[in-house]
Amino acid sequence: MAQWQTADAKQRFTYLVEAAGSKGPQVVMRHKDPVAVVLSPDDYRRLIRQADANVARVLAMSPFDPEDVDPVGMSLSGAA
Repeated sequence: MAQWQTADAKQRFTYLVEAAGSKGPQVVMRHKDPVAVVLSPDDYRRLIRQADANVARVLAMSPFDPEDVDPVGMSLSGAA
């Protein structure tokens, strides 16, 4: 993935966005640390679909029945 320093990303934002669309994800760095990734909408949608599929697979492998598990903070007894 291409890397951009924050100052360069700010000065060349239009090119950064175009590069994300044509060349793939672009990483914005502050010094040596990544602070952001710019993605095309297609790359973002692909990641969301993959995450949804992974969650569905994990849930399908769970030994628990959905009725046996209370969502966090949603206890019917009133205690959080």
